[in-house]
Amino acid sequence: MPKCLIKNCKKHTRYKNTKAKYCTMHLARIKRHGYPEQKKDAYFSLEKLPHKFIDNFIRCNHQKMIDAEILRILKKKGFKNATIWNVKYRRRKLGFKKYLYGEIKKHKTWIRDQAIKKYGQKCELCRYKLSLDIHHITPKSRGGTHEIDNLMVICPNCHALITRRFLHLNSRKDIIKMRNKIAILLNDHDPNFG
Repeated sequence: MPKCLIKNCKKHTRYKNTKAKYCTMHLARIKRHGYPEQKKDAYFSLEKLPHKFIDNFIRCNHQKMIDAEILRILKKKGFKNATIWNVKYRRRKLGFKKYLYGEIKKHKTWIRDQAIKKYGQKCELCRYKLSLDIHHITPKSRGGTHEIDNLMVICPNCHALITRRFLHLNSRKDIIKMRNKIAILLNDHDPNFG
């Protein structure tokens, strides 16, 4: 591939058969402000960060930390001019997707599907199966995890009863008691239930 015409630039042009004389970085600069050098007096541009160190740091920590935490540590290490946009840009450039702490298993739809596979495609309390929600038994606000053992499959009606505190669940063991309580309530109102 042809090399970029800018002095000291080791990058190549994008394609073998091209009329472009510059690499993609210098082409972008020319489109942005008309010349291939960095813009004078620009707000700390992305290219000023040392890519090797930051890339390795993001590569090692993207699964354990979110972008804001990576930025905080980089600032402590002396990169005072780095911004959240620098970190996001470098993470995307490296090809790492942004899921919750980088782990696809913690992604909500994956967890929801796993809970439905484990606990069935019916509400665990009233056995309704047309519409399903996933409920955290111990709420995340009180330290509940986003794990399958802390989730239950319920219909929107039962979910509303639990959210409004008409029903109280402390663990998965309480589900059987609640199921019996709901069955009694439904039998009182609907003689065809059961």
